[in-house]
Amino acid sequence: MQVQSKLEELLYPLLEVDDEAWGMYAFRKDILNRRIPPEAQREMLKRARACGIEYAQRMMLEYGTRDVQELAKRMNLKLEMKDALMTGKRVLFAAYTPPDRIEIMEEPLRRAAGQVREAGAGLVELFPQAGIMNTILGHEIYHFVEDRFAQEIYTRTERILLWKLLGLKNYSTIRTLSEVGAMAFTQELNRLRYSPFILDVLLYYSYDSASAETITRDVLGVSSGKV
Repeated sequence: MQVQSKLEELLYPLLEVDDEAWGMYAFRKDILNRRIPPEAQREMLKRARACGIEYAQRMMLEYGTRDVQELAKRMNLKLEMKDALMTGKRVLFAAYTPPDRIEIMEEPLRRAAGQVREAGAGLVELFPQAGIMNTILGHEIYHFVEDRFAQEIYTRTERILLWKLLGLKNYSTIRTLSEVGAMAFTQELNRLRYSPFILDVLLYYSYDSASAETITRDVLGVSSGKV
């Protein structure tokens, strides 16, 4: 029997994690997490995913393609490939800068693809370098779509009250919902059989395998109900 590589041991269980568990894991890292009850979080996650799928379908109809690179061209987005950027201790994999610029870091893509090739043919089929690139690009395109439809798109219109004082009220959008919407959007466009959230583990693995293992443990813990 073939022995699994460490990366395979991390990724294969995550392929079975459902969308709600990934979303609840993402909420745990949100600064607004404690302000929103778990049941409300679950409802928000469903609506954010539905929003991402809806807008993916709308963009496919409007621009006549589901190919994310062609979609970016037809949307007149400026796509730049750059070296990896560090923000504090984190490696930045991609960024959308309003109004129309998307940067994708080449080094993390190359490193992840190299790790996948070393791990074995099964992962290569699931995570080819071009596929990783397209998944990331689709995610960033969603943030452009959010800006375009800011007045109506759910992941922007859903807000929670932070504070009120003397008749003044301060509301905030919820970052997790934007990320969940973006993941659903790129999953729909790219016809992915797994949650794009799994790329957090894959991309981090070549930089910090311990952090990738921690993410895996935490996600599987949420998935099994050990929140």
